[in-house]
Amino acid sequence: MSSPAKFQRAEDALIREQVRRDAHVFVFGYVRTKDEHESREPIKRVPEEPYLRSLLDALLVSGHLLPPEQAQYALAAGHSPLWLQALASSGLLFVEKSRQVFVTWLVCAYLLWRAKFRPHQLILVQSKREDDAAALVFTKDPFFARMSFIETHLPKFLQSFVFPKAGAYGHLYSPNGSHVWAIPEGGDILRSQTPSVVFSDESAFQPEFGAAVTAALPAIKGGGQLISVSSAEPGTFQQLVEAA
Repeated sequence: MSSPAKFQRAEDALIREQVRRDAHVFVFGYVRTKDEHESREPIKRVPEEPYLRSLLDALLVSGHLLPPEQAQYALAAGHSPLWLQALASSGLLFVEKSRQVFVTWLVCAYLLWRAKFRPHQLILVQSKREDDAAALVFTKDPFFARMSFIETHLPKFLQSFVFPKAGAYGHLYSPNGSHVWAIPEGGDILRSQTPSVVFSDESAFQPEFGAAVTAALPAIKGGGQLISVSSAEPGTFQQLVEAA
């Protein structure tokens, strides 16, 4: 092997290790998203915005992957150490959002990073309908759903899912044993599984969101994580946000 090729392989290995250790390097350095409303530049990087850096810290802290005192972006944004400690101890994160602010993309990028670099994770992505959840995970082509889109737009040396083997409708399978599974609303599937992470998208528009939270709590108390993201709508989501 030539010296330039050896150097490139060594550099790629170094970057892989940096990405494995630090979700911020992965998300803000290598993740690409898509915007169907943008005809000129539909494929974009995650914006370098303080609120997104802070949110990623909150995801890592509530996922037990970052000590609260090391959440530098969240602390710089003004989040209190007590709030961060509450995230770490509870494993619960509720996020109110508006449209077009990259929150769902950021959560999908975090979940993909976790599936790629943490073995044997069971990550459940829940929405009102299975089709809505599958649109975040995998449909029938890796270029459409958000997580599979991110994976296929990473540099080759960072890709770990081999399609079509790695995908089935609503499912992504990592070579390290991790599994991302898109599910419809409600508590039925949650009660029969022990997820590492549950991501509920547009929770306020799921009539059975309360049942899903109740079903997920044993896994969360056992060290799991619940991420709930939604735009505003009266109901269980609003009540939990206001109670937090």
